[in-house]
Amino acid sequence: MILVNTEQNTKELAYKWIQPKAHIMRNMQENDRHIAFIDSNNNKILGCLLFSDYDGNNIFVHLALDDPKVCQRRYIKLMFDYAFNQCKCNRMTAMCINGYERNEKLLKGVGFVKEGIIRESIKINNKWINAALYGILKGECKWVWKHQYQCHHRLIVR
Repeated sequence: MILVNTEQNTKELAYKWIQPKAHIMRNMQENDRHIAFIDSNNNKILGCLLFSDYDGNNIFVHLALDDPKVCQRRYIKLMFDYAFNQCKCNRMTAMCINGYERNEKLLKGVGFVKEGIIRESIKINNKWINAALYGILKGECKWVWKHQYQCHHRLIVR
């Protein structure tokens, strides 16, 4: 069984897990929020969403998965519920390695639109590579309804 954890006491562990996988090059910030997906049998993190750089209109989402079971509809809904319903954002932004088909297919599959290439913006093995920039607007999101989806895992934005 997969447990969904948004508790403050797992924030640092979740950040340390996702930082190298999502190629995040900055330190954890006070206002970063996470949703960690944890295997209840061994307490191993299977996937994580990290939300950062919230400005009232936009929020960045960083995503890493070690297990495809985390790609279930109910977990995808949590991502969009947090950004669009709880934070009241109009837009969500994501980046991935340009040309990495698995990530780009996942982002497109849940509704993100490829908006461009950010040249030499991700550092991997001391080499700068291009990133693909993706965005989704609340009005385009098939995961958000007029009658808001209410999740049981509330995150608080300060």
